[in-house]
Amino acid sequence: MRSVHPAGPHALWLELLTPRGHDSLLISASEVCPHLIRGVLRPAPAGSPSPLAAVAQRVLPGASLREVTHAGLDRVVTLEFVYPLPAGEAGCHLVAELFGGRPNLILVDRLTGLILEAVRHSPAGDRRSVAPEQPYPSPPGPVRADPRILGTVEAITAALAPRLAAGLAAPVALRQSLSGLTELWAKEVASRSGSGTAETLAQALTHLLHEIESGPWEPHLILDGAGQPMATSPIRMRHVSPDSQQACPSLGEMGERFARHLGRREAVSLKQTALRQLLRRLEIRLRSRRAKLAAESLEFGRADLSRRMGEILVAHQAAVPRGATEVTLPDHASGSNATIVIPLDPALSPAANAERYFKAARRGRRGALRVAARLQETEEELARVHAWAQHVAEASRLETLEALRKELEATPRLLAPRDRAALAGIPLESVEGRRERKGRSDSARRPAAGLDPRRFVSSDGFPILVGRDTEGNDYLTTHLAKSRDIWLHVQGRSGSHVVIRVPNHANGVPRRTLIQAAQLAAYYSPARSDGKVAVDYTLRKYVRKPRKAKPGLVTISQEKTIIVPPDKFLVQKLAAPLDR
Repeated sequence: MRSVHPAGPHALWLELLTPRGHDSLLISASEVCPHLIRGVLRPAPAGSPSPLAAVAQRVLPGASLREVTHAGLDRVVTLEFVYPLPAGEAGCHLVAELFGGRPNLILVDRLTGLILEAVRHSPAGDRRSVAPEQPYPSPPGPVRADPRILGTVEAITAALAPRLAAGLAAPVALRQSLSGLTELWAKEVASRSGSGTAETLAQALTHLLHEIESGPWEPHLILDGAGQPMATSPIRMRHVSPDSQQACPSLGEMGERFARHLGRREAVSLKQTALRQLLRRLEIRLRSRRAKLAAESLEFGRADLSRRMGEILVAHQAAVPRGATEVTLPDHASGSNATIVIPLDPALSPAANAERYFKAARRGRRGALRVAARLQETEEELARVHAWAQHVAEASRLETLEALRKELEATPRLLAPRDRAALAGIPLESVEGRRERKGRSDSARRPAAGLDPRRFVSSDGFPILVGRDTEGNDYLTTHLAKSRDIWLHVQGRSGSHVVIRVPNHANGVPRRTLIQAAQLAAYYSPARSDGKVAVDYTLRKYVRKPRKAKPGLVTISQEKTIIVPPDKFLVQKLAAPLDR
């Protein structure tokens, strides 16, 4: 073993030195497509190594790969590594459990049988405990018989006979009697058997297993009706048409192509889901706005009635009693004998009441025009959202979804800051371990790079967050900061929003922390070259963002002011490790 490198959060790339030269193994416990492939190039670096990769890099280099074991047809492969003499029998087992909903890579001490590290630790309460310093528990064996262990045609015939006698079709009987056979392979065995009796099925299966084990191999991808890979085969399948099989130059290339296809498909699915959720929120918001505008339109539709009431009052001023709260007057526009009841303000004269109705009519006409324009705009935005949703549902390529994302992002006045933050976080590639992170705390999730604030720690241990730009300021103040946190900003000038995170149990913050946060606010502003800078501070709950305000624009109350000098050396001194 020459070296070990992480290949994503759930995979290892092993570099081997053999008598024939360099070789490699890629072992992936990806939930999308767990696989083991020989002879692949080293993947590009992807973030910091996982705990398993860190331990493997420490214990595997220099060891010899003595044996690779694959028992039966289970998707469990064990790589046995031993150390050179005089280490004796010391070494490690790397167990690749490439099955189920939680595939795993587990590094086990060869002498003690204790787990050193694993890609996935078992959840609390799991009957099978997979965790460091625990004995490695072998996965449960197959419920059905393994044809490779049965070995002979007679034993396989005996296993198949009862279900065939019960009237089951040959592929169904094969799958229910024996382990390790997918529907595709069961159909291949049935196709090769001819008559479909228990004996001919057993003979066909035995010959097929021998062909797969001994070769020569003809690797093929099996294609679905749309021409996309749906399975792999080390040989050419007889029951599948040639048009539905795509030849590959090697088994490794076949595995790589299939894994890449599944990864792209998972990436498309994740991105479709994220865009669908965003568009659904937009649709709900636009429908709500349309309902409110429709109600306002009805209200403003009373403008003509207000104007008519004002005209009737002017024409019949003498008939209006002083101090009346309403009056009934003739309404000739509605008919010769029609009347209308007009509510009045008893403190006003008839002329003043008439002017009140004229003013309401003018306001109603202006409002009606505004509401009509807003209604039309809302209907157009709803139609656009529906069209986008249709395109998302029909998209099958990441490039198409990325183009839709950019189109959404470029649409003016449609997205709220929270929508833009969600849009910025939509993955461009498949995100391995997405389901793994569901149970983690929010502190482990980082927003898009442009929104993530600068991070500092005060001399008293209090986290201080500093916005990077207007969008970052908006995200920090409206999404990250909590009501009891302390919010700071340079007085009367543009600059970064600064937040001191205050733990629930803390009773305020030390004066030194407040001064340091104020110095950061002064430094990250146009006033950084001034000798003294005024910085306002208040609790986050007293910071408000006006409706429809630009990102980063807020109003504050209950503020106090502190005068501090900007300090560029403090930036390096207090910077958190990720911001150094």
